Amino acid sequence: YFLYNMFGQNVDFYPVTDGKKTYWLIPLIVGFDTHSVPWSMGNPYLRLVGFALVDTYDGNITLLKYGNDYFAKMIQRQYSDKFVDIPSWLTEQVRYPQELFTWKTEMFNIYHVTNTEEFIQANQFFKIPDKLEAYYIEAKPPGFDQTKFLGLLSLELKVSQGRNLSGYMIVENDLPTLGNMQFYQVPTNSTTKLIGPTAVREALEKDTDFSQLKTLLRNPRIGDNILYRVGDHDVYFIPVYTAGSGEGVVAQLGTIAAVGAAFDGEYYVGLGNTQEEAFEAYLHKLSGVVPTSTSKDVASPDKSARIQQIKSLIEQKNLQIVTPTSIQIPLSFKEGEISYYTQSDLDATSQLTSKFVDDFVMPRSKRVLMWQDGDVLNIGTIITVDNVSELHYISIGVGK
Repeated sequence: YFLYNMFGQNVDFYPVTDGKKTYWLIPLIVGFDTHSVPWSMGNPYLRLVGFALVDTYDGNITLLKYGNDYFAKMIQRQYSDKFVDIPSWLTEQVRYPQELFTWKTEMFNIYHVTNTEEFIQANQFFKIPDKLEAYYIEAKPPGFDQTKFLGLLSLELKVSQGRNLSGYMIVENDLPTLGNMQFYQVPTNSTTKLIGPTAVREALEKDTDFSQLKTLLRNPRIGDNILYRVGDHDVYFIPVYTAGSGEGVVAQLGTIAAVGAAFDGEYYVGLGNTQEEAFEAYLHKLSGVVPTSTSKDVASPDKSARIQQIKSLIEQKNLQIVTPTSIQIPLSFKEGEISYYTQSDLDATSQLTSKFVDDFVMPRSKRVLMWQDGDVLNIGTIITVDNVSELHYISIGVGK
């Protein structure tokens, strides 16, 4: 009767170690039907009652005690000869199950309203923004005297069209405070509103510098937004990748955006190669001390220098670069794709170029084909297979 699949997904399990062996740690979650319980709205009743420690070497399973509520004690009494205490080496490796954290937050979103009239009106319910999953970070929220490993979920008001941040829920990991949850609410009468995860991407898209960089990066993929409190500032940090996932495509970190959560009529967005640079750029915009344009810094060196750097990589292997005016080959195969816009992209670009040259060019030829198609630099070679010519190449985005 333990649940191993919740809400269409397998439960959150992960590897742990005692320094000698590796184990899988699987949460033991029980669920009860509540359709006959008034005001339950059909939501199940779930409880974490322990963990299963599975030895990866021989498959032996050890059941670990957790919890002191009625249901946990009932399970432990029923299987008292099988449950043992959680070993000390596991104290700082335990993580509260993501599915259970999300479910508890969903229940809080509804049942934090204790006034019957307000509950029926349903205008004070919270919601987890669409496509947002719980994430785990090292942070020090208000009330904590030291940095801790926490799970975090941002919440918005369900009926609000403003998509402002209503607050965020945290859950503690590691023993002995595993599972302790706390909600931090944004005061409803605050003159400064905090934008929620749904609105933060809109703020990023509206930023002039990011619009320019987005054109340069060619349809970048925007990662998850993570809310941090840095000093007195609530800031979302968002990674922006230059390539999506797919065969032959190397995902790279194009830039990092720092978006201020506080909204008083204007958004403030900083961009940088690191979170420190992004936060500094955000502070500059907030203070208005320096020019706001940072896209040139993010995209340096310039295009011609980037192309010359790629040519140097090939020439170092004593290969001749040939630039054809046109290529007409019946079969062509793209062996890889990458973007080279900033200095931080150079290592990955060098690795892809060297691997292509070593695997496809040097075993057969001393010449490399190089041609440009808009803002893309292509490097290729022609191989004959069964009397049929094939073009094999890689593409490197170098900007406009």
